[in-house]
Amino acid sequence: MKTFVGFNEAFDLTLAAVTTGETENLRLNQLTGRILAEEIVARVDSPSISTSRKDGYAVHSADLRLAGSRNPVELQVVGELTAGDLSPLSLRVGSGQAVKVTTGAPLPESADAVISEEFCQPQTGKVICYNTAKPGRNILQQGTDVHRGEILAQRGEKLSPALIGLMAAAGREGARVYKSPHAVVIATGDEVVVPGEPLPEGKLYASNMVEICAWLALHGLPCGIELVRDREEDIQAAIIKHRPHADVFITSGGAWGSERDLILKVVQDLNWQGIYHRVRMGPGKPVGFGLLENKPFFVLPGGPPSNEMAFLQLALPALLKIKGDHPQVFPVITARLAETVHGDRHWTDFIHARLEKKENQLWVHPARLSSRLRSMARKEALIIIPEGCEELTAGEAIDVQLLIPPNQIFKRKSGTH
Repeated sequence: MKTFVGFNEAFDLTLAAVTTGETENLRLNQLTGRILAEEIVARVDSPSISTSRKDGYAVHSADLRLAGSRNPVELQVVGELTAGDLSPLSLRVGSGQAVKVTTGAPLPESADAVISEEFCQPQTGKVICYNTAKPGRNILQQGTDVHRGEILAQRGEKLSPALIGLMAAAGREGARVYKSPHAVVIATGDEVVVPGEPLPEGKLYASNMVEICAWLALHGLPCGIELVRDREEDIQAAIIKHRPHADVFITSGGAWGSERDLILKVVQDLNWQGIYHRVRMGPGKPVGFGLLENKPFFVLPGGPPSNEMAFLQLALPALLKIKGDHPQVFPVITARLAETVHGDRHWTDFIHARLEKKENQLWVHPARLSSRLRSMARKEALIIIPEGCEELTAGEAIDVQLLIPPNQIFKRKSGTH
């Protein structure tokens, strides 16, 4: 097992050790946010027949080529069709004739245009038309939205509500997608209490466990949780209990490897394959990673900032890869640095930051909150000072990881954050 590896090496080692998971077939109403494991091909045309885009009259365009407000054309109405009518072929439009149609109605045989009702004056058994209707006017041709046999989506695409709607229109009732891995989060510590229970003096609530589960839920990843005491037998029992159904293990606390930090000793007794322990990153340095019966096992530190950063930068990308998603969790944007920040050239620093839109430019400010939990909760971006760099200078354009939706920034007024 490697120790004190650089952050980039740890990231690469993590992703190299995990593989995209198994697949499953799901129905349309279960697909939102899932990743396609197959190419999606349309099974039908949509619309399946040519239909009217407007309420009006299906006509021969040639009959109205000279129609206008000063030259109305009278047509005989020989029938009516509405959306969903199954018998359009029972009606035929001959020269000098029209069929009344509603939006979505099938076109009668031989009609090549629809004149909107706003240009028509209906009368008993006939209609007076005051405008032209060129061939194809107000007609949604068969297969306009989807052609049978057309490729609609590629393997690896994330399924959005709109794409799922397109699949439905194309005759698909479901799709094969990658399974979402089931993570088990085990928090350790005699001082930690489950939220909702009474808080004895000197104890604290298991906020790390709650935040990890919230991030997993945000990305559609199911999880189980367990809070155990700092005893080897309790930790081992929890792991063995969840081993049959867990795809990934995430532990919180006991990562450093001191006398009171028991996780590494327990997993080593269970014959895990250690890949690395301790990463040159701050916060998050004590993080460890390995495989237990070929299942990814993340050992996260207990300090909230370290716990969160190790999870976001190493564990969550691996989970997304298993899910078939792209492992880059957060988009990277460019912003100008509002003030100089300093790091340690011996490791990669991650700095909580907030964003400001000023004079049509995006500025990033390092967060200066005295409370570490408030800083975690209110950060909008992360400034990254890579290993080997000791300073990023005020005014410099830098890449930052964006932690909030982009629309929250761009709809702000200039000078606000």
